[in-house]
Amino acid sequence: MIEIRRGIRADVALAVPPSKAHTLRALVLGALAEGTTRVRNPLLGEDQIHLIECLRGLGVAVRVDGNAVGIDGCGGAFEPAADSLDCGESGVAMNFLASLACLSSRPVTLTGKEGLLRRPVAEIVSGVRQLGGDVSFVSADGYPPLLARPSGLAGGLARMSGSKTSQYFSSLAVAAALAKADSLVVCTDDMAEKPYFDITVEMMRRFGGTISGGEYREIAIPGRQRYRATDVDVESDYSSASYFIAAAAIMKSRVALSGLSRDSVQGDRKIVDYARAMGCKAEFSEEGLVVTGCGMTPVDESFRDTPDLVPTVAVMAAFAPGESRIRDVAHLKFKECDRVGAIREGLSNMGIGTRVEGEDLVIEGDPSRVRGAAIASHNDHRIAMSFAVAGLALDGQTIDDGDCVRKSFPDFWKAFSAFEARES
Repeated sequence: MIEIRRGIRADVALAVPPSKAHTLRALVLGALAEGTTRVRNPLLGEDQIHLIECLRGLGVAVRVDGNAVGIDGCGGAFEPAADSLDCGESGVAMNFLASLACLSSRPVTLTGKEGLLRRPVAEIVSGVRQLGGDVSFVSADGYPPLLARPSGLAGGLARMSGSKTSQYFSSLAVAAALAKADSLVVCTDDMAEKPYFDITVEMMRRFGGTISGGEYREIAIPGRQRYRATDVDVESDYSSASYFIAAAAIMKSRVALSGLSRDSVQGDRKIVDYARAMGCKAEFSEEGLVVTGCGMTPVDESFRDTPDLVPTVAVMAAFAPGESRIRDVAHLKFKECDRVGAIREGLSNMGIGTRVEGEDLVIEGDPSRVRGAAIASHNDHRIAMSFAVAGLALDGQTIDDGDCVRKSFPDFWKAFSAFEARES
């Protein structure tokens, strides 16, 4: 259990850790490329470590050397050294490897921890099958573990729903570039989390891939491509920065965050817009992104493309007098936990009322009522980090499982200590 100390320094400067999404995609594409890729400044959280071990299990040489990862790519043909690949709790690893494991020379099983085995994968399996891949469910239909047999991808037409996540489309696009023929991947509805697909497209092109798509509906991927090894410098992560921005907002403090790219395609750069809408000043300067809290106002925004920011903004909304509406969050039930349920539980324990209306979460912010509480993280890194921020303004806030932050931000508690009041 982690006990949060109330109080905050008035002026904090921090370097933001590397991007989780960029690191994961660089590892995957480096493994598929011809030649040696070097990923500099990677995030090496639990998800990345599990993916690295999976890639090694597929026969790829991966070396972690200080603040860089070297990858000797397989050129699109895996020679597995293991029969089973443990994805841990990484949905990205499971979803990407569901497509890529078909490029192996022998069968491999994709499995993971209990939480991952409860996350649906029927849509990506359907997409892989439509392009000629041989993937089957080991036990429960629609859920991992998965068995991938050597088949490659033939190419052709695949139709999938994007209502739960864009990861399915990222996975299939990366793999389809190595198919025997051209592919067209059609989203049958409105793709959720579009900016993460944008990161995939950006990274594919950095490795020499070709892909095009019209408004996320019809994604065309020429087959018979070859990825080329390259060096990648991973930019800083706006999702991780969101907790520091929330601390500035809640405590009316000044926070300078270095390393963020103002031109990033990361969807979670929207946290800057959300913070401004809720009363903060936020500008780029020589120090980086400088955020100053100036009092809180409610928010009314769609989070369909920024699901990882929902816990952060929900906690900020608790301190904003009035009603905040966090729209389009139904797909959050398919994350590490049911995040809407976990957020409501945590805010209720803190004395804040919430309700669900359709696909929206409504929060009744009231700084006069909010209080410290025992918070259950549900083994979800983003729940733990978001509710830790609230503890800076409250007495008695505790987080039950502090270690879960290792999934995306291994040094979170060390960085977070810069915000806590110091003994004089």
